[in-house]
Amino acid sequence: MIKLGLNTWLWAVTFGEEDLYCIDEIARLGAEAIDLSVNDPFHFPAAKVAEKLKQYDMEVIVTTAMSKEYNAISPDPKEREAALVYMKKLLDVAHEVGAKIVGGVNYVGSGYHTGKPRTQQEIDWDVEYLKQASEYAAQYGITIALEAIKRFESHFLNRAEQALELIDLVGADNIKVHLDTFHMNIEEDDIPGAIRLCGDKLAYMHLVDSNRGTPGMGHIPWLDVFKALKDIDYHGAGCVETFNPQRLDEIAPLTYLTRRFADTPEELAEQGLRYLKAARTMVYGV
Repeated sequence: MIKLGLNTWLWAVTFGEEDLYCIDEIARLGAEAIDLSVNDPFHFPAAKVAEKLKQYDMEVIVTTAMSKEYNAISPDPKEREAALVYMKKLLDVAHEVGAKIVGGVNYVGSGYHTGKPRTQQEIDWDVEYLKQASEYAAQYGITIALEAIKRFESHFLNRAEQALELIDLVGADNIKVHLDTFHMNIEEDDIPGAIRLCGDKLAYMHLVDSNRGTPGMGHIPWLDVFKALKDIDYHGAGCVETFNPQRLDEIAPLTYLTRRFADTPEELAEQGLRYLKAARTMVYGV
């Protein structure tokens, strides 16, 4: 059965020592999993986060959105090299905090867009990068989960089908899929069908509504989502990923979100978890 949790994006933009309190908040709100959004692994307070996490029994996931200068499909070889350096550091951080999954936009520079369909050269560059990243991750027993995102953020990987094709080309057992219901709402013809298509290749879920608010605020078919997860015997985590309504000025350039769905992160987190737990009970009966 899926474990339900919260993403630190609800509180922190670039996670620093001043954001350690949100781990306590996430545990207090009853999360079964915590998604640490690590968008600067070179300055992430991993040791202090690891110490804080020891107080709680939550599954730990690390996600990221690599910025454009760390771009595994860039024509510039220096940016491709920088992407691998970034990813290795991120994997070091994940190991230190006890995460076994590294998801998110970890295969391309987030926001990088050529305005054209992806090319075979870009695919070849990414496969080469992911082969090296998967080998590094294997020493820690970490799975790299590739998040399919909407076409406005990347031209490279938008649908579950594309992620599965890329995984086949890499040929590593520790490369899997990360799905996000907000992005799926834009790109997939059939959200539950895409989940079933992934099957045992699905490693992680972001649970977000169609308007990028917390679950229950839009038109994602949540019962159908949970039924699909039950059908594939998914036992991983699914975390609410929406953003701090008190910091929209900082968040908008990164997420294009300018709408306040609540007054505080806690309101969003509590509402989202309550809604998802109710939906899970309706499908699983527990």
